[in-house]
Amino acid sequence: MSLLRTENTRSLELKSYLQPFALGFLATSFQILLLREEESCFSGNELVYGFVLAFWLLGSSLGSLLADKKVWPWLTPEKFYALTMVFFVLSLTGIRFSRFAFNLLPSETVGLQPALLTSLFTTLVISLPLGALFVYNVVWLKGNLLDVYLTESLGAASGGLLVSLVLIPLLSGWQSAAVIVLVSGLILSFSLAGFKKVFMLVTSALLPLLLVNLDSTTEKIYWKPLNFVTARDSPYSRIKLIKTGEQLSFYTNNVLAFNFPDLLSAEQAIHFPLLQRPGAKKVLLAGGGFNGSLEELLKYPEASIDYVELDPTMVKLARNYLQDQTSVFKNSRLSFITRDGRKFLQEQPPASYEVIICQLPEPVSLQLNRYYTVEFFSLVKSRLTEDGLFSFSVPASENYLSDELAEFLASLYYSLTRVFEEVRLLPGDSIIFLASSHTLHDDFAYYEQQLRQLKLNTVYFRPEILAFRLTEFKKNYLQTRIKEAPQPKLNYDQTPISYYFNIVLWSKQFKSWEKNLLVFLAGHSRLYLFHLPLVLIFLFLILSLTKKNTSWPVVWPLFFLGFSTMVAEIGLLLSFQVYSGLVYSKIALLLSLFMFGLFLGSLLAKRHLPSGLPWHLLFCQAAMVILLALASLSLRSGSEYLYYGLFTVMGLLGGVTFIVSNSIYLKKASRYGLGYAIDLSGSFLGALLASSLFIPLLGLKLLFIFLLVANSFCLLFILLKSNSK
Repeated sequence: MSLLRTENTRSLELKSYLQPFALGFLATSFQILLLREEESCFSGNELVYGFVLAFWLLGSSLGSLLADKKVWPWLTPEKFYALTMVFFVLSLTGIRFSRFAFNLLPSETVGLQPALLTSLFTTLVISLPLGALFVYNVVWLKGNLLDVYLTESLGAASGGLLVSLVLIPLLSGWQSAAVIVLVSGLILSFSLAGFKKVFMLVTSALLPLLLVNLDSTTEKIYWKPLNFVTARDSPYSRIKLIKTGEQLSFYTNNVLAFNFPDLLSAEQAIHFPLLQRPGAKKVLLAGGGFNGSLEELLKYPEASIDYVELDPTMVKLARNYLQDQTSVFKNSRLSFITRDGRKFLQEQPPASYEVIICQLPEPVSLQLNRYYTVEFFSLVKSRLTEDGLFSFSVPASENYLSDELAEFLASLYYSLTRVFEEVRLLPGDSIIFLASSHTLHDDFAYYEQQLRQLKLNTVYFRPEILAFRLTEFKKNYLQTRIKEAPQPKLNYDQTPISYYFNIVLWSKQFKSWEKNLLVFLAGHSRLYLFHLPLVLIFLFLILSLTKKNTSWPVVWPLFFLGFSTMVAEIGLLLSFQVYSGLVYSKIALLLSLFMFGLFLGSLLAKRHLPSGLPWHLLFCQAAMVILLALASLSLRSGSEYLYYGLFTVMGLLGGVTFIVSNSIYLKKASRYGLGYAIDLSGSFLGALLASSLFIPLLGLKLLFIFLLVANSFCLLFILLKSNSK
């Protein structure tokens, strides 16, 4: 009987730990899928990472505080989890339909306000009950906070790895969500009995069916009145095909990749640069080739063409749906390369190409901004022959340039002139940038002569149209507006200012406070985002030293370590994007490694630092300073494995700090939700500020210097406070 009771006890203990495991499993899985859905709906803009993570943390913090005050005593575990699953389905639908709330057209690029508000409402409804569940799990496990945190971290790592390694490569986002809901329901059902078990199983069976059927239906509604054809999720983006009359449009994360047929865009993208170097034998085209550009390139008989397209899924869809291009795809002078264009170029020997054309969308995201920076332009120059030519274009206006658009264009222009001796801009609805170390032409007479000599068969690229486009008045107006831009800033990998100006440009349409704030901060970034915050932190810590409240040495480091960890996490996430362009495909793995580190840190702290002594906290803060220093030194490394290691160690340190801080805090109070809420509040503030302001305006290098100095202040504060006792 004794043995039987022991086995029953173990079984009950195991069942009781299934709920915190399921909480972590749900939280990380839902978070990753929300991040990918928001990114795919908001033009691939990585700002949503900060917003989603910020409001997720805010909701978790509020939920834990409300649960700590026993606001929802009537909600049982199965109701809480079922409610969260329902809210998740509603959130995915809400993200997809958010354009209707802001009266936007399908695929229209948005400013900060719509992205921020959508993230707020769609994230909060999930994270708030999950935050409350953390506290209730502690209560249900009789105050065993450390075990709950440890088990939740293990569940979070498991969920993230499942999404990263299995679901994302094989299924769409909504299909992945259906699997997560089903698996979570099965896990939770083992901890329940009777009607509660049946209720959970029915809920977790019906919701996946709803998700799978809603995916295509909601896409069709989103794209009305346009004709939605199909969508494919790939590791790199969500690709959608839209038909308007006889034209097919391909979108990646709701950014137009190309239309087919689109002879106007294809002819101007190819012939403006190629007529400058008509005898080019080796040409590289990065992106956008399926709009007819490849066919235009093949009109130059000596040209051998390398076409680089990141996503194999895009190539497969183009082959399936663009039957008119079959002969082009089979041309022996054309080579298809499916990989990141920047990485491909890095692997090529110097002087590989006579012409390089970048036909990618404007820098609405960090992934795209990588192709508009001083570093990329330098790479391009090194791969061009001595008289080689580089070309790209961005949407603009032929007859009027606003101040915001002029600043955006100026950042690109001056970044280009930093590398190339000769730069010419050709006006139009798409401004063509031409760059070389040798002579370039931008006059109508030159192009008219070249067209006559080569006898190219073109539809829109004709003398009568070029004469209207290449007038001296239009060229002078464009140059004047760019030169009038106040204090033009260069666009670097680690300081993506063109990406920021693009946000300002799109924010203008909402006529709200955000545009004025963004413009103001762009001119005073170091004062308001670097010097002033450091002074305020230092003064606050000095004042805190005079307080006799013994909880300060614990509460403040817990808040600030949460802030620093989240800012550093987003900084590393976006740094990874800058150097690899693969965050959309790797974000699940990166967050999983962070959660795995959190689990390891919690486990180590629980076993080896259970007493929670003050010097343990001092150790955590010192470790954070060292880690930030290492991260700062590692920013220019392109190694994926280095980032994997940094994310794991960052999570490990976060887990140790949480256990140590709460062990000290709970000696003085038994409010399980407060320490959790303080940690999450710091993380919320860090997530909100990091991607929207700190990184675009300060740059990654200055951001990590800021964190390093601020955490050194905090280390000094803990040291002085400990010695004063």
